[in-house]
Amino acid sequence: MDVQEKQKLILLLGIFGIAALLVYYNLLLKPKFSGFIVYNREYISAKRSIKAAETLIANEDRIRRDYDNLKKQVDMLDGSFANQDDISSLLQDFSRIAESSGVKILKIKPLEVLDNISQDDAAHRFYSEFPILIEAIAGYHQCGEFVNKLEIMDRFIKIDDLDIKAGSGDPRHYIKLKVSTYIVY
Repeated sequence: MDVQEKQKLILLLGIFGIAALLVYYNLLLKPKFSGFIVYNREYISAKRSIKAAETLIANEDRIRRDYDNLKKQVDMLDGSFANQDDISSLLQDFSRIAESSGVKILKIKPLEVLDNISQDDAAHRFYSEFPILIEAIAGYHQCGEFVNKLEIMDRFIKIDDLDIKAGSGDPRHYIKLKVSTYIVY
């Protein structure tokens, strides 16, 4: 063989070798590398999930304590809201507090009727403000004691308006008090 034929043969073998490498790469290595990249992403994602789960497991006691504390708070606050059926007992509580404070109640009147609240409104709200008008006669200090006892009740009570008018020649005053409580649906 002469030199030129050897060079052609080497060139031809080089071309076939490069073609074989390209075929080998495209048919075998490239799919393996693609699969490796996908598996690597899944591995990293699984590793992060495991790390997050280990953190939760390590904090399980703290999470349980937090849950128990929040549950106790919810139970405590649940008693602070009146139900629609509890309105009469709430009004009795007002009367009892007035009596213990030395206040004589003339009138207790709810300012809204709960039955007028539509079912759609009730379905979209957790609670509703429920105003109550209280008219009474008492001395100034008895009125202050009454208001104080209303504010420290177990139920949520908000004093919206307080009007005190002096009685003519009488040490007692005419008191008009608007309070609001919250009704749970």
